[in-house]
Amino acid sequence: MSLPTARPRRVALVCLTPRPDAQELGHLRLPSFGIRRIHAALLGDPELAGLQVAQIDRRADDLDGYVEEILAFEPDLVGFSIYVWSAPAMIEVARRLRRHRPNLPIVFGGPSARSAFFDLEPYSPAHRYLDALVEGDGEEIIQDIAKLSSFARSDWESVRGLTLPTETGWHRTERRPQIASLDRIASPYAHGLMPQGGVAYLETFRGCPLSCRFCEWGSKENTKAAFSADYVAGELEAFRRHEAPAVFLLDAGLNLNIGAFRNLRIANQRSGFLKETLFWAEIYPSIVRDEHLAFIEEIGTAYLGVGMQSMDPAVLRLHDRPSDSPRFEAAVRALAAVTNIELQIITALPGDTPEGFFRTLDYALSLPANVRVYHCLVLPDALLTRSRPEWNVRFDTETMTIRSCEGWSEEAVERTRQELRRRALIAGGKAGEFWWAFPRREERPSWRRAAGQ
Repeated sequence: MSLPTARPRRVALVCLTPRPDAQELGHLRLPSFGIRRIHAALLGDPELAGLQVAQIDRRADDLDGYVEEILAFEPDLVGFSIYVWSAPAMIEVARRLRRHRPNLPIVFGGPSARSAFFDLEPYSPAHRYLDALVEGDGEEIIQDIAKLSSFARSDWESVRGLTLPTETGWHRTERRPQIASLDRIASPYAHGLMPQGGVAYLETFRGCPLSCRFCEWGSKENTKAAFSADYVAGELEAFRRHEAPAVFLLDAGLNLNIGAFRNLRIANQRSGFLKETLFWAEIYPSIVRDEHLAFIEEIGTAYLGVGMQSMDPAVLRLHDRPSDSPRFEAAVRALAAVTNIELQIITALPGDTPEGFFRTLDYALSLPANVRVYHCLVLPDALLTRSRPEWNVRFDTETMTIRSCEGWSEEAVERTRQELRRRALIAGGKAGEFWWAFPRREERPSWRRAAGQ
């Protein structure tokens, strides 16, 4: 008589994909990517052959559905990926799971999975509903977690790079070095995990050389590591097979890692796919070079976000943001002659004022670009932990939007929001819940004419 074999370990990966605000993207679909990176990492590890993985993604108002689907899968481990839009809902799902299955191991990762976030009053104490946080890149960490023989406290402590909740605070396990070779990271596209016809996501490097207080990117260790041209070319070919209508570059900026940019350009010269689709990226204006402009011309269709934030050098200095006004405007005009650009500015930024903000807005609207205003967020790894005490930041712990701070009373924030909505709609733009978009006022000249060629 043969002995029964143990069933393969089961891992449920849980996320919440937001719906685009104000129907801005029309028919385009933006599937969640980070959770599929984790899924691919599990599938790509030969030591985890046979592991069963379920990805669970429902609506924000369907918490009971989340719980029922997770429990029906009978997982041995649940991993949540959270960001601003999903954190409150996902935390509530975890709390309900813990009530149904008190010993079910639960780990959180993603941009909002930070101990400072879970210390906020609505989400504390975290030890009652989660076992571990991954406060950084999670692809290798999830592989180590999935290989644990059990999920006792000592097992969690053996995994490098985890933050573990206790009744009195947090315990960090041994530090994990950054992933040495980014090409080792498994691709969700290569594993067939991304939906056909959805917007594609591309990484060419990780981290950011800047360290702006309002931005999460700046907390990451600076690195010159980049995905190779071969890896990126493979991704572009996979995007073609997936019939991606657009490619969104996830990097902090198209031009913030010169090696990564050149690998991207080589990869596209091999593939040519970016000329067949839309290309969206962020670009840092003051270090735009001719090779960046030439690349944009090569791919044809692009939409570049340009982080302006404020025109006031004093405000930018408060947030450790480099500023170079003369080069900024010249770069904006050079980019605008090549493609569509969007200047991005922030309202309710600590240290600014409503009067200073509207001067920035008027200046931005005078340039040949679309303009988008964002309500300042108190993000983990940014203002949540890197604000200054004298700024007296008060914020909504669900949306993470600033309510008041230095230079902004609650009444001033609300008046500005209403005025932005009014101006955006009059200008023929759009108003979301926490952003306002203004269309470009000028026609774009040809790049070559603008360059005198």
